[in-house]
Amino acid sequence: RIFFLILGFILDWPKYQDFQRVQSEFKQKEAELDSKMAYYGKIQEVWERLKDYEDVLSKIDSAVPNSYSIPVLFNYLRKTAGETGLVPENLTFNGVKEGSVKEITLNFQASGSYSSFKSFLSALDGSARFFKVQNISFSPTQDKGVFSFNLEIATYSY
Repeated sequence: RIFFLILGFILDWPKYQDFQRVQSEFKQKEAELDSKMAYYGKIQEVWERLKDYEDVLSKIDSAVPNSYSIPVLFNYLRKTAGETGLVPENLTFNGVKEGSVKEITLNFQASGSYSSFKSFLSALDGSARFFKVQNISFSPTQDKGVFSFNLEIATYSY
């Protein structure tokens, strides 16, 4: 009997060790799963909170969009100038400075009254898109109260 008991113990011992190893691995995987579940739960919570700020995030996206379109920019500047009383004369694309955020620069020439120019600058400032006027020069024209304005304008995209 003792012989069979010892033989059974010797034969079952490796299986018992395998069982302990598998049980240990199971506990480790269970802990990893709990950790990942907590992590994804936090992500879901943050996602739900971001939904509360969807309108603000869309404004930021429109201020600095993922891509840029030169014709869209030109159209916006011409339209805004016309709405504020400026007469667009020339609009040229200067280039793009590459980086994580691209800087698009344009030269914009227009003519009109000083108050129209102020309205144009105010419209750019109030725009959903982020514009930065980097350089302004102006000179009087032969018409009384009318000026010729030259602006270097930058805008950004990702």
